[in-house]
Amino acid sequence: MQHRIFIAGGDETLEVFRWSDDRLAQAIRETPQARSQIGAVYLGRVERIEPSLNAAFVEIGLGRPGLLPLKKQGQHPTEGSIILVQVRRDEREGKAVRLSATVHTETAYEQQLAHARAQGRIPACLVPPPNAWQSCLAALDPAEVEEVICDRRVDVGAVQRWCAVHALELSERVRHVPLRDWQPKRGEAEEEVAAALEDTVALPCGGNLLIEPVRTLTAIDVNSAAATRKAGIELTALTVNLDAAREVPRQLALRNLGGIVVVDFIDLENRNKREQVLQRLREAAAIDPAIEWVGNMSRLGLVEILRRRRGATLAEMWGGEECNGEH
Repeated sequence: MQHRIFIAGGDETLEVFRWSDDRLAQAIRETPQARSQIGAVYLGRVERIEPSLNAAFVEIGLGRPGLLPLKKQGQHPTEGSIILVQVRRDEREGKAVRLSATVHTETAYEQQLAHARAQGRIPACLVPPPNAWQSCLAALDPAEVEEVICDRRVDVGAVQRWCAVHALELSERVRHVPLRDWQPKRGEAEEEVAAALEDTVALPCGGNLLIEPVRTLTAIDVNSAAATRKAGIELTALTVNLDAAREVPRQLALRNLGGIVVVDFIDLENRNKREQVLQRLREAAAIDPAIEWVGNMSRLGLVEILRRRRGATLAEMWGGEECNGEH
């Protein structure tokens, strides 16, 4: 799997596009008001302990206290105590950010920590969350990143400095290309984004996917549609399922749909054919580093996928915005 990363920086909006084997697999639009907090380190104050949840609510300065589960934390903070925490999950669906007392980050926060305590600044953000291109690059194997293209020269230096610490071999593959000269064009990415904002995805064979995210999971229904007019029923079912298996991981990555995903493939009585589809699905999952697990296929054609939640969905980032074209 080879990836090409395109970064369009700006004072208010940062856009990152990831093309993987010439297919758009990620499109991030980040603004200061809608930036993921995952990875940020805070020095907070315990506001209250909730025994029924075995959790503490910690004030970190985000408007509402974050939730710190106490199970397996190895410590038992008291109300009013000062505690170092890291954001593990963004606020969503009315739920506060999820925190952890186990901090994984660079040691640079230690001096900031001492300074914050000395100045009495609590709560205080000691390490800001990574921006969109940092999160994108951190999730990929540097050996598989073919190049990183920056629209602005100033961003080339910033990316190279990050690579010097986190992915040294990638530094020499960062270069400046004005947005008007991008290949693929930004307009091509916009077309892919617009298509991914629809519920239905057309497949090459004539079938389609119906993608329906709900609060508890994401359901994906595989339909034969027009493909039934092209071949026999069994051949059609296998062909549609194989096309769907290749497309599902890409759609999950592009739409940034996390949590439990249930894919309802077309029924296949032949076990070997079911294994073919499952193998294709697992191979295609290489396009998405956030996919943590792909289950087996049931006799009814159901496959469960577990994908890590991180940041806003494509619809939240792009759904209310009109594509601006080249700038």
